Amino acid sequence: MRFPHITEYKEYRGDWKEEYKRKLVSAEEAARVVKSGDRVALPFAHPTQVPLALGKRKDELQNVYLEINAPSVDPGWLQPGWEDSFSVNAINYLGAMGRPSHDTKVSSFIPCLMSLRPKLCDEERLHGDRGIDVFMTNVSPPDKHGFCSFGPHLWNKKSYARRAKTVIAEVDENMIYPYRGNNLIHVSEVDYFVEAPTARVTDEQLRELILTMVKDESKHQQWIDTLLKANKHEPEYMARGYNLMGPLIDVLNPDFFTAVMGLEDPYPEAYDMAGYVKEIIRDGDTIEIGAGRPTTWLPRVGLFDDYQDLGIHSEMSAWRQAELIREGVFTGKRKTLHPGKAIYTALDGAGWDEYIWMSDNPLVEMYDCEYVHNPTVIAQNNNMVSINSALQVDLTGLITCESQFGPRLVNGPGGQLDFHLGAFMSRGGRAITMLRSLAFGGSSTIVAQMPEGSLVTIPRQFADYVVTEYGIASLAGKSHRERANELIAIAHPDFRAELKQAASKYATPHMTHQNYKDLSNHLLFHHPNQTNRIPDLHQDH
Repeated sequence: MRFPHITEYKEYRGDWKEEYKRKLVSAEEAARVVKSGDRVALPFAHPTQVPLALGKRKDELQNVYLEINAPSVDPGWLQPGWEDSFSVNAINYLGAMGRPSHDTKVSSFIPCLMSLRPKLCDEERLHGDRGIDVFMTNVSPPDKHGFCSFGPHLWNKKSYARRAKTVIAEVDENMIYPYRGNNLIHVSEVDYFVEAPTARVTDEQLRELILTMVKDESKHQQWIDTLLKANKHEPEYMARGYNLMGPLIDVLNPDFFTAVMGLEDPYPEAYDMAGYVKEIIRDGDTIEIGAGRPTTWLPRVGLFDDYQDLGIHSEMSAWRQAELIREGVFTGKRKTLHPGKAIYTALDGAGWDEYIWMSDNPLVEMYDCEYVHNPTVIAQNNNMVSINSALQVDLTGLITCESQFGPRLVNGPGGQLDFHLGAFMSRGGRAITMLRSLAFGGSSTIVAQMPEGSLVTIPRQFADYVVTEYGIASLAGKSHRERANELIAIAHPDFRAELKQAASKYATPHMTHQNYKDLSNHLLFHHPNQTNRIPDLHQDH
């Protein structure tokens, strides 16, 4: 499958420097481009200054539709009272910043594969125009040829920019530049530039912030240790968030911040789980590591150390993965697509030192989600292995990484379904789902049935390998009864008897009529107030 726009650049002739000067405006001027009724898109790792300026226009605007990938800044539109001005809709990922807003029904969520969002623009699907009026992104300053880089956080910025009617780019002189692949946008493809450099935050400034803002003195040192570690690992994020974290830092927990930044130490079970995953992976496989715990810890707990010629085709990087490229573990020599290259759509999670090493490195290439996440592209890699985290699995093989114990949305699916499907369809491919056997609070993450209203990420037809600290459940091609036995064997021992008893209702050789109705209605995932239930077998039709 060819994606010409992924690998080719438009030809440009003219004086790009003069064009850049003409397009240079303030954040406030750029925000005035947005009109009532417009659809505005903010990508992953989105800019801050223009969105903040847009928020100040609350009283001037009505019905502005915001499509936000992983909300990370809140000018106020995530709070009640802004709904008439801004309709906030998270897409792909919700995250810690967006979750409270979704809980209070201030914002909503757009379910969509990351690879297929461009299709909705191109085909004007789903009740009319799904196009983008204004797209806001951040970029590096232009190079000598007039090309700006999206830095280590490409994600879906390229595909949005290609389709938006108006593109606004915040220029950050501190953004690492360049990365190989198709991580560039030319001055001619941008309508407005806003120079909004994010000065790096010093450790002393962070200490002063903590001493000033955190009232509980007993937490001062823990906060200092946490923020200094974050500033070393992700100084770019810390710089962008410095002016926003002040009001929040006294109400947040340092451990919560550590988890959000991906800096916590792996929990002990992660080592056991990595040992089981090791039984599934083979030399020469092409690997995707998804976001979340425990998958992002896998390079740090030594899973890949003893392998040869592994490849990378992945949504994002993980801490210590660049080191494994450097050491010759991930060579990509046996890859079907892009042999010898580590392919990413973003490097988030790798950390600053690894960003620098991968910058302008011929071993690493970056492309937009439209290409990297496309299941038909992923499946072209023979022996493709996806490794992703989940929140719950039920005994039929239904998997969710989005909700837990009911309908509450914890996170969006990100690229999990894209990569799971691609790996499952790959020749020799495997799709691995990892989860700890107990959720926080001590409940089993393996359940007899998904609770009513649960948001299923992976249909049971695509369930493959499920790994906990107690072993591997191999589900592909197996019956519900066989799957139940496999999953119960890797559930926490305290819950196995309970799960066996619950499963026995649906695993008897001769299922009763009432069991049939109960199970069938459950698998349809309809709410009780809906009428299209499985009919009674004794009714006339």
